[in-house]
Amino acid sequence: MIEAYDANASAPITKDMDIAAYNKICRDIRNQPKWRLDADTDCDYYDGAQTSVEVNQRLKDAGIPPQDSNLIKPTINAVLGLEARSRTDYKVTSDDEAQAEIAEGLSAKIKEIETESRADRAMSDAYSSMIRAGVGWVEVSREFDPLKYPYRVREIHRNDIWWDWTAREPDLSDARYLRRDKWVDREQALRMFPEEAALIENSWSGWNTLDVYAGTDTGMARAYEVEQVWGRVQEEYLNRASGMVRLSELWYRHYEEAPVLMLPDGKAIEYSECNPYHQQAVAQGLVQVQKSLLPRVRVSIWLGPHKLMDVATPLPHGNFPYVPFWCFRKDRSRSPYGLIRDMRGPQDQIIDLDILLYEVLNSVKVEVDNDALDLAQNTYQEVAQNMNSLRSMTVLNSQRRNANGFRVTREHALATQVFQLVQERKKRIEEVGGVYRAMLGASTEASSGVAINNLVEQGSTVLAEPNDNFRYARRLVGQQLLAFAAADMVGKPMAISVREGARRKVIYINRQVMTPQGPVVENDITTAQVKVVLEDIPATPTFRAQQLQAFSQMVQAAPPQFQAIMYPAMLELSDIPNRHELAEQTRKAAGVTGPTTPEQDQQQAQMMQQQQAMQQQMIQLQMALAAANVKKTEAQAQSIAQEAQGDGGKNAQLQQQIEQLKAQLADKSAELELKARDLELKEEKIGIDARLAAEKLSLDHVNKALSQRTI
Repeated sequence: MIEAYDANASAPITKDMDIAAYNKICRDIRNQPKWRLDADTDCDYYDGAQTSVEVNQRLKDAGIPPQDSNLIKPTINAVLGLEARSRTDYKVTSDDEAQAEIAEGLSAKIKEIETESRADRAMSDAYSSMIRAGVGWVEVSREFDPLKYPYRVREIHRNDIWWDWTAREPDLSDARYLRRDKWVDREQALRMFPEEAALIENSWSGWNTLDVYAGTDTGMARAYEVEQVWGRVQEEYLNRASGMVRLSELWYRHYEEAPVLMLPDGKAIEYSECNPYHQQAVAQGLVQVQKSLLPRVRVSIWLGPHKLMDVATPLPHGNFPYVPFWCFRKDRSRSPYGLIRDMRGPQDQIIDLDILLYEVLNSVKVEVDNDALDLAQNTYQEVAQNMNSLRSMTVLNSQRRNANGFRVTREHALATQVFQLVQERKKRIEEVGGVYRAMLGASTEASSGVAINNLVEQGSTVLAEPNDNFRYARRLVGQQLLAFAAADMVGKPMAISVREGARRKVIYINRQVMTPQGPVVENDITTAQVKVVLEDIPATPTFRAQQLQAFSQMVQAAPPQFQAIMYPAMLELSDIPNRHELAEQTRKAAGVTGPTTPEQDQQQAQMMQQQQAMQQQMIQLQMALAAANVKKTEAQAQSIAQEAQGDGGKNAQLQQQIEQLKAQLADKSAELELKARDLELKEEKIGIDARLAAEKLSLDHVNKALSQRTI
């Protein structure tokens, strides 16, 4: 017997979602606030479709040509231009200095991914959507086409995404579900799910080619009954006119109990039975084990009420692959909205005032006596119509009683007031968007550079919240890209080339090296505790030009002895293609040491140690030689003294020789003391030279950091 299905039933979200839980999610989505119509209207205003049918009819009745006074678009474009000018690069950092080399290598890798996957373009499109409509979406996933770059970053239209409205976190980390709808060709859907081809074909044909109760297979009968009680028309997911079907990609979270290891430092990680280190730590009692509820992410694909697949997440992280970019959200309903929402009122008023101004400028007041016109030649209606024409002709009655019985006046006094209102509304559009005329490059009342900069800074302050939300979302995209890169590098020895000025160094990841304790993995990616941040300095040509201008003024004001050090760094700030090579040649010509690689620093340190060892050996040899000379002189003196004792007749002569030898010994001792003092001075000189070399090495590292900042 086929299990009955209640379309109004409520079911919790569990592993391998059933139709009841999915139907509840669809009901929740249909009952969400209706914010998408307002968002579409906001985008219509940006596209210049702000005049309604009623307004167009008013224009037509007044004889006014269609209005094209779209002041919202240039204001929004100014905001989008600020994002393009202040764009920053990704940087991978680590709190552990031992993993600084891994972070440096991953920084180079994520910059490559950012460039090849065109992530900047996707996030710029999402920024445009969030500014105009209130929310933008970016997909971060793997590329299905093996001939393309393995990672894909693209912008997704807001109307394709439906999320859990009860979520409160800006990254939707607490959301129960997220659904994306996508229309694809029916043939493509059949190739994507060949095992469900029969189900797709039967649903497409309206179940007219199959008797679902004629066989023993109850799968088709179950699918048929589910579709009958689904309560939605097939046109929502089947477009037979275009041959397309709508697939719903549902990402959802469910919770499971799992053991967790509590580390001594307070951190917690999930226990894995396949990890021998976890087993060893538990066996030795180094960690505590406790059970916790952990979220699990899964993905299922639906065609209307039919589930085509349901698997665990293939992503290397625990988030949904769609990153939201929020602009503003209402406090009560949490509905997103953008900058255009507050601009619509002034824009509508400008259109109304333009119509009023046109009517005022074309208004004519005609005063006519009852005998002033020659009614045989023109009627009152014809005269009224001709007054609005640039070439009008009126035939008067020659027998009229009053010569001034026909008067035409134009009232233009109101036009000035209407024009002032139009200018105020134009200014209002810029103010509600946080964009001032100085940011648009237009003339303002501010006359000094400080006042203009204050206006620009004030505009940046007004846009602080959406820009902060954008930086947060941009970092989330980078974190997901880093997760993909790290997962694909596990267990694979890699060499990453990192550029430092004009030089390059190689960072080895997952390289196995031999140590006295045995083979170990150097820069193991599985142990890397790294995170993605955004650079403090924008990486745009405009900002580099500003830096170059400010740095050139610093070089001009610096003393001559410092200009030789600062000038190569100024060259590296320019946009010259071979700026790094020119800077290196300039340093060599000026005798200034440029930035060195860690390998070169290690070689210099080894050479200094060898020189110090050789100097110490020379000192020891000289001291040993001096001691040997003293011992030789003492031995000669003792020999002479013994000979003098054996031959008393020669005492006087021998005594004289002894005195001479004593004098020579005293001279040798004084000379030895001088040499010892000279050796002490040489040792002090070696110590001073070592300190100077260390300070010079520190200065080289400072120059190296400055060179990296200016790349």
